[in-house]
Amino acid sequence: MKTFCLLFISIFMAFTIVSVQSVSGQTIQESLHVDLSKTLGFIMGQRFSLNRIKDEYPALGLRVQKADLEFKTAFGIAEENIKSALKDMLKDKYSEYVARMKKQLKSTLSPQQLNQDIAVLFLAEVESRAKGNVPSPILETLLTYQFQYRPAEEFTKGYNRIFRTKGHPKAKGIDFQIRYPISWQPKEGERPNIIQKFTSENGRGLEMFLIMVKDIPLPPGYTLTQKDLDEFFTESELRGMVSDGGKFISAKPIVLDNHKGAMILFDQSVQRLDLTLTMRNLHFIIIHGNKMVFIQCVISATPGKESKLQENFSRFELLFKMIANSFIIQEQYK
Repeated sequence: MKTFCLLFISIFMAFTIVSVQSVSGQTIQESLHVDLSKTLGFIMGQRFSLNRIKDEYPALGLRVQKADLEFKTAFGIAEENIKSALKDMLKDKYSEYVARMKKQLKSTLSPQQLNQDIAVLFLAEVESRAKGNVPSPILETLLTYQFQYRPAEEFTKGYNRIFRTKGHPKAKGIDFQIRYPISWQPKEGERPNIIQKFTSENGRGLEMFLIMVKDIPLPPGYTLTQKDLDEFFTESELRGMVSDGGKFISAKPIVLDNHKGAMILFDQSVQRLDLTLTMRNLHFIIIHGNKMVFIQCVISATPGKESKLQENFSRFELLFKMIANSFIIQEQYK
């Protein structure tokens, strides 16, 4: 029924949500500096202890090399990218900063008791860290900078967690789950119908996705037919979902967890106070019963960086599709 196509479009337009960082750039930089410093100190302290074990217990030398190599294989790129980020922040003070950190680590770690049993336990700990068993926020920082230019690889290597909506009031009775990268910070949605939003770089990034559920106000007793869905999930109808001022790019039908749906790509600009952000939106939509489920993925470009939008989107497009493809409605498998 064409009426329901128009209804779906009005719902979509009313709940196309964008997110703008509410904290100042200075605050973000300060907190980032702290996390980068903690993470680099973690790596340097670990390496200091490994070298000490190798010097004091030569018989453990091969295992020390193996543990160090495993950690470098897992997070070596992160270490180099973190150092580069700190150099950009500290400029000509970086060398002094690293020298001071080494001095502090030596004075702190050198007096600590070390025997062979403790050395073996520490090597096992480093081997475990190489598998991702690292405390927060160090793990999130390592993952952010390890996969800085290949974000989908974080997901495929198993560094992801499950968010499930069971019992969540905004899920409106739908029990579904979705996976998200560990380096992306989850946060409760502040607006109605937004269940959760996830932001890259442990909450600091310009990439995000959110999940939401919206009731479809159907007439009493009406059940959507296959014909209704077929009429709605066509490019011509989906094109109408893009609000005024938005730039439609593409749309096509998809299937998510046995449900017919759509994938819509469009750009839009949004102003918050004196800041105008240009955003690329990749939205996934399905209909379950009389409800619409949205997975809204967004990449933002700050003023002056609009030309980078396509480049950044190309880096994250595969990750967004992997996230959407992890969507499972649990109740249909009971």
